[in-house]
Amino acid sequence: MLCIILVAIPFYLPSSMFALKRGGEDGSATIADAFDICGFALLALFNGYVARVLDVKTKQAWLPVFKWMLGGSITAIISLFGAIWLEGRGET
Repeated sequence: MLCIILVAIPFYLPSSMFALKRGGEDGSATIADAFDICGFALLALFNGYVARVLDVKTKQAWLPVFKWMLGGSITAIISLFGAIWLEGRGET
């Protein structure tokens, strides 16, 4: 748990503080999203490189990891839409 806190704070806090300082209340989400898009694009390029370098046997060893990640992503999407739906229901 301590490792997660020590890694997450330096990773997220500087970019969030920069986004709030430059974008203010209205534009900070746009700046933060731009950081995320650039980060995900670089990660996709890196993952493509790694996938080309690995041999077939090593690629198959990663299949369970990707299945878990896909399951977590699907759960997150369902939870997000569920939370938005419930929040919208409470306002009416």
